Amino acid sequence: MMMMPPPAFYPPPPPQQRGSFARVIFTTLATSIFGLSIAANIYLLILTGFLGGSGESARTTTLISGDIKQKIAVVPVTGVIDEGTAERFEKTMKRLENDENVKALVLDIDTPGGGVSASDEIYARVLKFKEIKHIPVVVTVGSMAASGGYYISCSADKIVAQRTTITGSIGVLMPRYDLSKLGEKYGVADDSIHSTGATYKTVGSPLKPMSADERQYLVSLIDDAFATFKDVVTKGRGTSLKRPIDEIANGKAYSASEALQMGLVDQLGYRNDAYDLAASLAHLNNKHVVKYEPIQSFLEALGANDSKYSGGLPSANSGGININVDTAHVLQELTTPRLMYLWRGQ
Repeated sequence: MMMMPPPAFYPPPPPQQRGSFARVIFTTLATSIFGLSIAANIYLLILTGFLGGSGESARTTTLISGDIKQKIAVVPVTGVIDEGTAERFEKTMKRLENDENVKALVLDIDTPGGGVSASDEIYARVLKFKEIKHIPVVVTVGSMAASGGYYISCSADKIVAQRTTITGSIGVLMPRYDLSKLGEKYGVADDSIHSTGATYKTVGSPLKPMSADERQYLVSLIDDAFATFKDVVTKGRGTSLKRPIDEIANGKAYSASEALQMGLVDQLGYRNDAYDLAASLAHLNNKHVVKYEPIQSFLEALGANDSKYSGGLPSANSGGININVDTAHVLQELTTPRLMYLWRGQ
């Protein structure tokens, strides 16, 4: 008698195959949601200036609620002043010029200064704003309004400094580093070629010793910017100055009490004191104080010139601290002399 073969038994599918359809559905949904999230964020970035669009120039925060038609606009000027600072400031000023409810402007300054041209642009922009709006401008100073920061402050009608403020530093700086001996040691020399007769074209090279004539040439450029600075202070402070400008403009940074004695500031106080002073000058009885913070676009935030955003730069880790080195920026600093209204005491 022929025996029938036993029925075949197949092992159950491996655990990882169970529920595979549900897993596919879940993965698809998660991927779709993630993709939609990325698309939505890109869209929002475009709206806020990812591509340099014409969105809002500043975000606003109401500091003191009052009559909306008695608005005091507060605009911060912080950090080292550069061309980006001036560009963002310009956008905010245009917005304020078109707001008929703005009755006074308060510049909230906390900066060691910066570029000569950028500082002058902001100063001139405030003067233009005053001509257009015919409203009072008051400066309130935080920890410092030094050099270019004080230059800008001189555009205001009144300056209020905190008792811990450092200000002044009226002078001009051209950073330069003499690396000629280091170059000799390692066999590195500046072999730049200039056009015939343009002997001053290579002045300022860190790898070449500077002659007396070359130094005098650079000093003449610095002194011209210095004369402009002193003129700005003299015109801005007027009869408030208690000493001759040449006694004050010696590059020194002053404490708030010293600045008050010299007439560089009008009173000691805090931000609220500056708001009250602005309201008094504008004859407001129910002030509405709004802070306008300039918006840095996404592309600006990722700009290579901004030391705060150093992604992709050479880095090293020491003791758990990650150190980024902006090589291009350092080389530019070493090889490109520039005039600065900047206090380097911090």
